[in-house]
Amino acid sequence: MGAMFFAVLAVAGQIERNYIREKTLECQVIAASKGNHGGRPKVIDDDMFTFAVALEDKGVPVPEIAKKLTIKVGKNAGKSPSVASLYRALAEAEADDDGLPLRPKPVRIRRPEDPLTPAEIDLRERLQAQPHPNTELR
Repeated sequence: MGAMFFAVLAVAGQIERNYIREKTLECQVIAASKGNHGGRPKVIDDDMFTFAVALEDKGVPVPEIAKKLTIKVGKNAGKSPSVASLYRALAEAEADDDGLPLRPKPVRIRRPEDPLTPAEIDLRERLQAQPHPNTELR
């Protein structure tokens, strides 16, 4: 009797977990349609970055540049950004100039019933055309 009661509680918990996941995905899609993709806002905005690049081109050391910048929004408003944040922003801009991405592109949240994009269809066709790696070569 106790095992059956435990099994019923486990099933109820799994149903609740699936419901929470569905609602979370729905809310993420709604937020993404409004332009909110989550995460913290960037500390170094475009104006600060342009100023930092101009100072760096003049030969000013990065720690001194960081002291001259001021964060405009968020809980650290009025403070200077960290030297690491400035180095990271400069490195990202440098990587963009090379044409090589520094970070992977964010993925689109999709459900199984959503239609595939043309890129996804092309990828699926290319993968299906490849031989399976476990088949023997003759």
